[in-house]
Amino acid sequence: MATLSMLALVCLTALPAFSQSIYNLKRAELEIHVGPAIPLGSFGQTAFQGNDNIATATTLNYHGAKVGVNYGLAFGYYASPNWGVVLLFNGHSYGVKTGDEGFSAYQPNYPWKTTETDKWTEFMAMAGLTYRCMIVDRLLFSARAYLGYAHLMSPFYRSEAQMGSNLFEYTLHSDSEPQFGYGAGVALKYLVGRGFHLDLRCEYMAAVPFYFRNVGSQVSMSGQNVQTSTPHDEKYTFHERFQSLNVSLGFTVAF
Repeated sequence: MATLSMLALVCLTALPAFSQSIYNLKRAELEIHVGPAIPLGSFGQTAFQGNDNIATATTLNYHGAKVGVNYGLAFGYYASPNWGVVLLFNGHSYGVKTGDEGFSAYQPNYPWKTTETDKWTEFMAMAGLTYRCMIVDRLLFSARAYLGYAHLMSPFYRSEAQMGSNLFEYTLHSDSEPQFGYGAGVALKYLVGRGFHLDLRCEYMAAVPFYFRNVGSQVSMSGQNVQTSTPHDEKYTFHERFQSLNVSLGFTVAF
């Protein structure tokens, strides 16, 4: 009985300190984060995979995103010690993962090789709800979910084929498309002080599939004192399902 009484006294003594550490958290937070972005699903497949009959088709499977980088800025305001709202701005950049052979819808039997690719770039501006709670002294758990605006830009692509003394060049022009985005994530935040936190964050971000229309291509040939450049006959469309797993390090300034 004496032992139980002692344990109860310890718990009652610790509870006010625990509660106070929560209520001492500041209401507003400004967060900056950066880290790797891992493309998920078809977005991370090899570029143009499954386009064997592209010479007679008008639909591309672009895909091809490599592991890239995500970076962002978030502002949170807590109306209560635990619950608040968040405004998030986040960007992504991914290189293009191509196969051993280059791609072209013009003379697909030529020995095409990839010579230049741009990057997949994506921007999101979203708002949502956020939650926080203290795990132990100075270690905070945080979770948030959000939705809003997303904009994805496809990469410029160039491939070349050498046939005798002639050099053929095929280019696929970049295009962009806005759409509806959403995401959710969790974080561990170490409180260096009431006004400064170090963050480790993991988040899933995605969007309704982007639909790219009328993506143009161009073919040029040089050699034997001849140089031509003509638009390709076909205009292409493709759907791209953006999905990314972000792991970020950052810091928060609270005020």
